[in-house]
Amino acid sequence: MALTTLQSIDAEIRQLEAQKKLVEKRDAEVPKALAVLQKFAKVLTPAQRRQVGKIIGAAIQDAPIATRRARGSGKVRKLGKVAAKYQLPTGETWTGRGLTPKAFSSWLGSSEGKAWGKANPDGKFPLAGGVSAKAVSKKAAKKVVKKPVKKASKKRVAKKG
Repeated sequence: MALTTLQSIDAEIRQLEAQKKLVEKRDAEVPKALAVLQKFAKVLTPAQRRQVGKIIGAAIQDAPIATRRARGSGKVRKLGKVAAKYQLPTGETWTGRGLTPKAFSSWLGSSEGKAWGKANPDGKFPLAGGVSAKAVSKKAAKKVVKKPVKKASKKRVAKKG
């Protein structure tokens, strides 16, 4: 039994060595293929470029999923951090994006929140940094520039008689 196991291991080693030679040969030919593609890239028509893209895309699709992820095909857009826009007296903050947090909803229903809502009818929640909604609305009102209204010019129309 040990003899058959030894023979099967030897056969597997030979098979793996053959695969290794094929991979090394393929890896040596890839730079040559890239050089040829770069040489002809300038003279290919858009239709030919699409054909090459389809061939390359098919090769990528045939690759295992783990390899595709390693190549970076699953790009994710990263967004930067956003400063907090609203802050409760308890210190809880919210950027104003997405669903309203439960803490904000419950605070608005409390007596303190209702009192704040009556004092600041234009505000959604207390702004972060202790700035009141009234101060912000005054600043916004100052920024609005009123354009002078032009009077409609009266054109004289010749009357046909």
